[in-house]
Amino acid sequence: MFEKLVYPDVTATIVNYNYNKDYWEQIEPYLYEADINRAYEITLGGNGLPNSYGYSEGYKMLKSYLDKHPGLSVEEWTSISGKVIYEEGRYMDYYQ
Repeated sequence: MFEKLVYPDVTATIVNYNYNKDYWEQIEPYLYEADINRAYEITLGGNGLPNSYGYSEGYKMLKSYLDKHPGLSVEEWTSISGKVIYEEGRYMDYYQ
């Protein structure tokens, strides 16, 4: 999200704006797990997930939250927990 806000024309991190249920089903069970190896696979891609999958999903999760809370400053939203962003951003609605 910071990259897109600060450098909107830079495309170093590719964001896939599609919602792929097959990929999501592979990671959803790990959302609240502390498995660092799986976290790296999800974030960077691998083991059946596309390159930078976790970065792409993270961007979309935060965008979903910010779309529902447009008045928040960067300082405000960076202090909110990932769980709150995920739940209050109603991210799962995209996979229904």
